Amino acid sequence: MIGNCLVIGDLNVDLTIAGINGVPELGTEVTAPCYFLDIGGSGGVFSAILSQLGIETSIISKIGDDDFGDFLKEKLSDHGVKTDKLIIENNRRTGITINLSYAEDKYQVSSVQLLKSFNMDDIVFKDLESIKHVHFSSYYMMTGLHAGYLEIIDIIRGSCSDVTFSLDTNDDPENKWDRDIYNILPEIDIFFVNEKEALMISKKNNIGDALAELSKKVKTIIIKLGKNGYVAKGTGGTYKGDSLKVNFKDSTAAGDNFDAGFIFGYMRDLGIKKSLNIANICGGICVEYLGGVGQKEKFTKIRKSAGKFI
Repeated sequence: MIGNCLVIGDLNVDLTIAGINGVPELGTEVTAPCYFLDIGGSGGVFSAILSQLGIETSIISKIGDDDFGDFLKEKLSDHGVKTDKLIIENNRRTGITINLSYAEDKYQVSSVQLLKSFNMDDIVFKDLESIKHVHFSSYYMMTGLHAGYLEIIDIIRGSCSDVTFSLDTNDDPENKWDRDIYNILPEIDIFFVNEKEALMISKKNNIGDALAELSKKVKTIIIKLGKNGYVAKGTGGTYKGDSLKVNFKDSTAAGDNFDAGFIFGYMRDLGIKKSLNIANICGGICVEYLGGVGQKEKFTKIRKSAGKFI
């Protein structure tokens, strides 16, 4: 396949605070030894990781004409992501997510009103001929896109031959988990969810049943299980993998790193098993660094570890 990847989804800055001394309660203060400002949003992180792995990647999202917006454009460009399709709103604030990172998981607080206004009418559909894969991120957060997903897919299919699509829902901040997503899943080639998302979307009580239910709707379903690895189902059968032993620092965007690793393998026609191995490496190494994208030395480690599967 190779070709280029287009990402349509969320982009904001991430402020990650790690090594926190206790859990904050209302009216109290806790301290932390370190913090990290990085590219944020599932779409933003995915774009940077995939580009660093060697797939030409561009992103369509909405940011403000402010310091955070300038930061994101510069950082994305540093990682090789094409930013010419970004929608930049005057006198609007770029979104931000604050991650309070703990060994077992994280708390997140997001202010992303500008992203919620992102809709199909914002997208300029041109110069898409080289696109071979499209990745949608943060379905439940990107409420402005809900009415347009199917039309977006149709338009892109009309411009690009043999294009494929992936979707990662991420969490539902409103905890509604509406069933409208089932209208989109038959058009999706690869569906990424974590354990909570799989159970909430499928309305099942265990991962086995969730996997069986969702595999009826989409060609390939991948459920990320954190410390317990992953389980996936596609045309070749069911696949399971354990998580890697790592020197944990921060779990921010480990799932997005996993997604990018898989799509890298998928776009290089490596098959689902090798792609899952590369995804697992990307997700595992991610947690050894602060921030979802992290330092460039991280990618040297990823390439070295993933090389045996390429």
